[in-house]
Amino acid sequence: MMRTPLKATCLAAALLSGAASLAEAQNAMPPKGCEAFLTMHTRNCAVSIFWRCGAQPGLLFEGSHDDDGPVSLHTYDDEFQWIDAYYYWTDSREKLLNPGPDPISMTELLETGVDTYNFSMISEGDGDTGKLFTTGRDEALGETVVIDGVELDLFSTNSVTKDADGNTVFAAEGVQYVLKSERLFMLGKESYFDGQERWKEDNTPVEFMFPGEKGFGKTEPRHGCNALQAGLSLPMQRQ
Repeated sequence: MMRTPLKATCLAAALLSGAASLAEAQNAMPPKGCEAFLTMHTRNCAVSIFWRCGAQPGLLFEGSHDDDGPVSLHTYDDEFQWIDAYYYWTDSREKLLNPGPDPISMTELLETGVDTYNFSMISEGDGDTGKLFTTGRDEALGETVVIDGVELDLFSTNSVTKDADGNTVFAAEGVQYVLKSERLFMLGKESYFDGQERWKEDNTPVEFMFPGEKGFGKTEPRHGCNALQAGLSLPMQRQ
């Protein structure tokens, strides 16, 4: 599934209030009237909080933080199609323009083991507006892992995003995870290209917290922020 790693993003949701300001978004994790259902820490000094909102059925929100504070807030539909994204670091935003001939489908992926997608978004930031076109493919690897007691399915992912002139502005290839019970995609070990630079990141989940558990809803990352924390990662059990 096409998702941008921490190095390249910082999202926040204007969709929450129609046209929420940056300050409003920073104070809205979760936003009023919404209920958080999962907190997830990753190896790459990041923590995400997931929530759903009764007033906006069918939508899923993911707010991410690093050790400097709010990083991002994604908005997805119930098929995990990217709907809206705001980037804190650059004060920019990307939102779905057209689901295209082949929108992302979590249903198809879980039923057949393969999902291709082809959709367009509009990017806004620094006074500029432009169209982005994304194509990609996710495929089940037929493997599961257990991380912090949670079973996740592994999927290979490959996506490319181009601008209106056909230039590649972002590409990703690697492995991601799916939590089937919640229909959630999660980043893993991937290689990235932003049109100029290539790099790798390991955003594999490390720790999960559910309502009522200690640390649930806390936004301070617990793993990978320094050498000591990196050594505290919990083991994965491959099944």
